[in-house]
Amino acid sequence: MPNDNGGLRSAIDAPDGFDRHAHRKMVAEVARIYPHTIEYRSLEEEGTCATFALGLTKSAVHRFVASGYRRKIFAGRAFMQWLLKDHLREIARPVRGCLALYFSGEEWQHVGVVSAPGRIVSQWGTFPVYDHPILEVPARYGSDLRYFEMPTTADALRLFLEYAKTWGLSDEEIDWIVRDASI
Repeated sequence: MPNDNGGLRSAIDAPDGFDRHAHRKMVAEVARIYPHTIEYRSLEEEGTCATFALGLTKSAVHRFVASGYRRKIFAGRAFMQWLLKDHLREIARPVRGCLALYFSGEEWQHVGVVSAPGRIVSQWGTFPVYDHPILEVPARYGSDLRYFEMPTTADALRLFLEYAKTWGLSDEEIDWIVRDASI
């Protein structure tokens, strides 16, 4: 996909450590120099693009596992790479509600959800959730897009727990976590 808005993409690519609460204002101010149609949606208390897109942000089970039960196992980069190997089904064309994965070359960088033709809703790292055109995203996300079927939230959680097993979480521990989280 051609990248014809590199100035905008560089301008909205906030550095690590940037104040997450000031991000929305920064994106709005960039519009004075680089007009865009990025729309703020929300500022999530925790999570990143993967947890948001897969519906895991509000999962008590995911939060418990990610918070460091035994070791921190998080639905982040390694989880997305694991999903890409055998657990997501690629589709030829985007449809509303499917996953949109951004790549730089072969390397996965970012994920969002198709909200309308040519638009994606995604959480930008730990910054806010935005509804944006396909290439009105930070430059670090890359310009190659691939689309995948969206797993249900229950399937995403099941896959996350399956992934957690590859990091040493046992079936008994998972049963205990799931039971405890639903109390």
